[in-house]
Amino acid sequence: MNELRLPDGVRMTSQRRAVLQAVAAARGSFTVAELHERARAREPRLGLATTYRTLDLLRQTGAVHALHGGERPVYVRCGPRHHHHLVCTSCGAVEDTDLCAAPPEAEVRRRHGFQPSAHEVDIYGTCRRCAA
Repeated sequence: MNELRLPDGVRMTSQRRAVLQAVAAARGSFTVAELHERARAREPRLGLATTYRTLDLLRQTGAVHALHGGERPVYVRCGPRHHHHLVCTSCGAVEDTDLCAAPPEAEVRRRHGFQPSAHEVDIYGTCRRCAA
């Protein structure tokens, strides 16, 4: 897994460091509320708005990804390689996969004249353990 860093030029504060440490320690998916609770154990003065802003900064760097399949978004920590997510709607487990259904950039340019810069694919369903 990649080292968690803020975008260049963003100052590291003790509150942001607590959020980064909580994300680094997270196993599987987590909500903002869960992350905030874990980070406040390290930094009691941490505000919820700072947790949201820091999480957004980590999304900008690609270190975390929001999954929008449920009532409220959950987040997962991501590594630097290209991947997508298999999300179990029964138990909430999240598994990385390198399977990609997105067409190659050249095909998108040829057919639509569109220059893609990124794509996201999350596949929702039932994991092997829940399906058994």
